[in-house]
Amino acid sequence: MKINKYIYLFAAIVAVSLTSCSEDNDLEKVYEPTTFNVSGKVEKGPFVSGSTITIQPMDENLQVLGSLYSSTIQDNLGNFSFGSKLFEAPYAELMANGYFFNEVEGTLSTGTLNLRALVDLSDASTVNVNLLTHLKYQRIQNLVAGGMDFGKANKQAQNELFAAFGLQKYADNDAATFSIAGGTDESAALIAISSLMLVDRSEAALTEYLAKLCREFGQKGTFDNSTLQQMREDKKSLGNKLQDIRENIIERYEELGLEIQVKELGRFIDWDEDGIAGNETLQDGQEISIETTELNVPNEGGVYTISISSPIPVYLTPIIDSTDEDPIWSVTEESFLNLYEDIEDDDISMEKTIDENVLTVKVSPLNSRFTKSTNIEIYDCLGNVLGEIKIHQSGNGDNSMLLLGETGESVVSGFAQSLSKGLSQLCLFEQYYHYNKDAGLVGQYIYPSCSQVGDAWDAFYKANDLIMRFRDADASQLVMYQDYLNVFSALQYYYMVVFWGDVPYMNYVPDANNMYISRTAQTTIFADLKTNLEKAIDNLDEKENESLDNINDFFFISKDVARILLANICMYQHEYGQAELLLGDVVKNGFYTLNADNYNNRETITNLYDNGRSSSEVIFATKGDIITRTRSQNIVIGTPLLVPVMTYTDVLLSQAECLYKNGKANEAEQQLNKVMAAKNISVSGSNVLEKIKDARLQLTLYTNTNFAFMKRNNFATDIYGIEDYRQLLPIPQSDMYNNPSMTQNPGY
Repeated sequence: MKINKYIYLFAAIVAVSLTSCSEDNDLEKVYEPTTFNVSGKVEKGPFVSGSTITIQPMDENLQVLGSLYSSTIQDNLGNFSFGSKLFEAPYAELMANGYFFNEVEGTLSTGTLNLRALVDLSDASTVNVNLLTHLKYQRIQNLVAGGMDFGKANKQAQNELFAAFGLQKYADNDAATFSIAGGTDESAALIAISSLMLVDRSEAALTEYLAKLCREFGQKGTFDNSTLQQMREDKKSLGNKLQDIRENIIERYEELGLEIQVKELGRFIDWDEDGIAGNETLQDGQEISIETTELNVPNEGGVYTISISSPIPVYLTPIIDSTDEDPIWSVTEESFLNLYEDIEDDDISMEKTIDENVLTVKVSPLNSRFTKSTNIEIYDCLGNVLGEIKIHQSGNGDNSMLLLGETGESVVSGFAQSLSKGLSQLCLFEQYYHYNKDAGLVGQYIYPSCSQVGDAWDAFYKANDLIMRFRDADASQLVMYQDYLNVFSALQYYYMVVFWGDVPYMNYVPDANNMYISRTAQTTIFADLKTNLEKAIDNLDEKENESLDNINDFFFISKDVARILLANICMYQHEYGQAELLLGDVVKNGFYTLNADNYNNRETITNLYDNGRSSSEVIFATKGDIITRTRSQNIVIGTPLLVPVMTYTDVLLSQAECLYKNGKANEAEQQLNKVMAAKNISVSGSNVLEKIKDARLQLTLYTNTNFAFMKRNNFATDIYGIEDYRQLLPIPQSDMYNNPSMTQNPGY
């Protein structure tokens, strides 16, 4: 037993002795001089040819050892080489100075930059100098000065630096091996961090900023809070530039004859400050799952929860806006506020939050007569849309129709003035045709470069633009006025088709980048107008229509206006069955009565109105321009103070036409007789249709209805004494010049 005890004691003494010898050997390392062929790259972007670089040998305490060697960058890729040099120890400091490619701006720098690296050449004689090696330079120095050997100091500085940017998984490979041209994850990480340092900074400002970062990191292995806040702000600026930076680098290397790959840079920035870069965006093969993508909410609203399964954090608003697009101007945001009278909330209102991947949506009651829709978009932190939930909320049909607000009145007044101008010009054209046989007015005053033709055309399209913008704005708010606006649009296009035939049909706000619209077949236009008018008849109020007392009366047209307009379209397309039913409903309502007014007498028309109030005959009217031109002793051409667009006289004459076309000649004559008796006129003709024509020639010249009647019944060429092609007006010459997609009507 005593022998074993002494053996164990001897073994312990030997072990302690060996350990002491080993520690002494570590403290007194002896290096054999070694030749290293040092080469590599200097990159911010790549330093340009002619930039200088030096290498200074050092001992294990990072004290200067031996001679300083100098070289220059060999090419615009940043390559350098010192050739074979003898080093007494494997440690060295590299320092480069020169101009470089600014990847953020996509240009060469206007100032120079210093970058440094501390390396152990025994690990690799090919070393790169870059911004990451520069940032950890002082940290390595301080750790070595504190007694840590170079290998451990370099590893600690490397881990601390990469952790500071959330890039821990790339810390195993020394930053001196990274190159922006490598096409690897490490390359992308280097580019992302380098760009974060440079964004919104000049080269001089970058030098000052890097000095501050190196000093802070060198002391603590972290950055000060003020610096971290600055980096957060820099990320916001960087977010919408990453794609450009990526393209700038690729293009730069292409110019230098090298094709490289650069990975998506957004994955190498810690956007959400959780200490890990790359977990904020979906990787290849990843996707999110939303419990439901559509909610149907009643008018009174409600609270809803929706589960979201996602491998990354999701948000209702991006932390960083990665888009670089200018906001698109919207008429609903700028020009069309205050559409409605005394309205505070005009859209779906909701509160929404995401907590632990559960979306909670609280929807408020909706102040709208109609169903409205909106979307909730789910983002990653960079603003990439990962999914969306559509919200449909029912309107309250019991909500009363709101009167026009200040902006609404202004817009309606605007398109009313344009419509009035267009209809007034058409009233003149009706008179040119009416008196053409006597004075030859059509050939004299209707031709492509005629200003009146251009004025009418422009007035209608100006009205259309306002109507469409108003319709879009209302659709994004309370959706109250859609049917009214569709009727006004139909009124405009009906007259344009009657007078011009196929015309460009813009039932939308035109795109400024695509203004050259070709002509649309009138059958296509009428099909859309009929659909809109049928819907309007279902939704508008059944009432006597009044259009002249105030702007709200003008705008809030009745079912009868839509009925008459739809009947006019049907008659123009020879669909007399439907037209008869529509006009019959107008007559049965009993809102309007005949009187002795004669719409061929300008003085009588002017006197029809008392303080702007129309007679009981007038259903819809617009203000005229009071244009008067005397053509001969017996012919006066002009527009009245107010142009009656729809009258009860026209309704009964049109109803009689429909009855006749539908084989009901006796009923047709009865309706015609009512008009004759009220107006105290007599008519002639071989049949009822001929008699209706005679009545119209005597009564309805100023109502803009005779031209369509004559055309649809094949009377126009004979009654007006015109060539067949003149049943259409010419397309204005100005539009032919300005719109390469436009074609002229035959004959002009």
